[in-house]
Amino acid sequence: MNFSMSLPGDKPDRCPVCGTGVRGAACPQCGHLLWFASRQIGDLTIIQLTDTRAAVMELLDLLDNAVIDGMIGRLLINFGCIQQVSSAALGKLIKLMNRADAVRGHLALCGLHADLRQVFRITRLDQIFAIYENEPDALESFGVQNGGQFPVH
Repeated sequence: MNFSMSLPGDKPDRCPVCGTGVRGAACPQCGHLLWFASRQIGDLTIIQLTDTRAAVMELLDLLDNAVIDGMIGRLLINFGCIQQVSSAALGKLIKLMNRADAVRGHLALCGLHADLRQVFRITRLDQIFAIYENEPDALESFGVQNGGQFPVH
């Protein structure tokens, strides 16, 4: 898989594998299942996980590289329907938060399923991450007045 696309902006209109314009959950050209969408509001990048089979580790690596390269700094990840993540993914989230902080950015999370929220509570990660119940609350924390929803295709 080639994930050399430039974040943000290529999603949700382009497949990260072949670059074909997409409108649904799978690329019409290569069939790649799309597991996240992103949108930009000013300097804030919003990532919406769209599939419970999301390759969260791969996405966190993509985001980490984008922060290192100065492509993004302020970042909101909406977990949507994701019920669980691995402990390694939690470690990558911490690393991503530290990288964002180092470039004077900010990472916030929202839309955590009750099971995932419990994991954050038990591990006390809820004390180091900015976690919001829903996207409008998270957007408000960034000073964005309800930046709209993801387009429905």
